[in-house]
Amino acid sequence: MSIRLVLTMLSVFASFALAAAALGDVAGEYRGGGTNPGGQGSYTCDVKITRSGDVYEVQWFFDGALGYEGVGIVKDGLFCVGYASGQGYGVVVYEVKGGGTLEGIWTTPDFDGLGRETLTKK
Repeated sequence: MSIRLVLTMLSVFASFALAAAALGDVAGEYRGGGTNPGGQGSYTCDVKITRSGDVYEVQWFFDGALGYEGVGIVKDGLFCVGYASGQGYGVVVYEVKGGGTLEGIWTTPDFDGLGRETLTKK
């Protein structure tokens, strides 16, 4: 095997590794919007996601005020978050898309259906 071929292969593998790592790191600030289960209204929010090792802290802000806080992990292209506030708790599962987009479904014990939320990195 020539040196040139080995260097080319290493470069390709490094590119794939960097792309996979970038897809898996969801930390950042996002603008979000979604719909409540059963079509019971829509909303917009700002979301801050902070990484600490393999764990993410998530904060949802509505009209500038903190509404929910959660903890999440990324696994196999999914970002899964349990969240709570003084009003209750819930779970959201986002599909990690390219280009800084997270597409999710969510629910709480108060609903018998799923809401939808999309986050776009600022």
